[in-house]
Amino acid sequence: MPTGRFTIGDLTFELDGSLKELAHCQAIIREINQAEYRLQRASGADEVKVIYDQDLEGERGTFDKMRLRAYDGALNYTLDIGTTDNNPLGIYVGYDKNIEVYNRETGQTWEITPDGDEVEGQNRSARSKGQDEKPHGKPHGDRQPRGGSPPDKRRQTAGPGRQASPEEAAPGSSATSSSGSAGQSAAARQAATGTPEPEEAMNMLIKQASVHPDQQLAENTTIGKKEEPLDEKIRGFAKFCGRNREYLRRVQAVQGFEDASKLQVGEVEEALRLIFSEQHLRKREKNASG
Repeated sequence: MPTGRFTIGDLTFELDGSLKELAHCQAIIREINQAEYRLQRASGADEVKVIYDQDLEGERGTFDKMRLRAYDGALNYTLDIGTTDNNPLGIYVGYDKNIEVYNRETGQTWEITPDGDEVEGQNRSARSKGQDEKPHGKPHGDRQPRGGSPPDKRRQTAGPGRQASPEEAAPGSSATSSSGSAGQSAAARQAATGTPEPEEAMNMLIKQASVHPDQQLAENTTIGKKEEPLDEKIRGFAKFCGRNREYLRRVQAVQGFEDASKLQVGEVEEALRLIFSEQHLRKREKNASG
């Protein structure tokens, strides 16, 4: 059975399912990635974490809640993750949900819109550490995911941890790997310098690019906290992986583009995977020649 590998915030997991189910999961992940992007834009944070709160007290008793959260100094920026039976992942994030902001120093809490504007007419309330929380009820909005089955085959492969931002995936490796996945000395480099492994950097670039329209050109797309051009980040990733010009010409020949600036956003994921893994590149070359 096919297996999909997905990332939500700082959590990476695998899910077994049919191709149809995994494609549906990918669509849900894209919507969640857009919610993460809203949190990053509102908070200025480089990463979003998955928080799982248990035994919260509500009007109907205790309940658990999964959330997306970003931090900016003393401020918490939070979006609740709802549950649903209408997609294989069993979760969703409402596209029109406001972001909750909580000041840990003052105890004040307020909301901002998905565009980052403070909601008008609200009083900034202070809540105690143990104040009861209320569940938000059923999914709402016209973009609630539909179809699929409950998530009974999920298995976690990498728990919450440090997720590299594309800004950290800066050029810095002089390795010229000729086979397998890029960056065979990545573990040693990460231990010595704190620099993320190429696969971490690739996954973050894919995630941040995915919130933009598939047909948009890389040269017209900016990603990350610093809003850097996507095509420059792709070139930086290639250098980070130690790929030389000949290797990049092979990638261009297989995917049929002349320069990273002319890649469409929808083509970026495959381009990054070809840069990252020579095994994948060789497979594509073999298929093209056969």
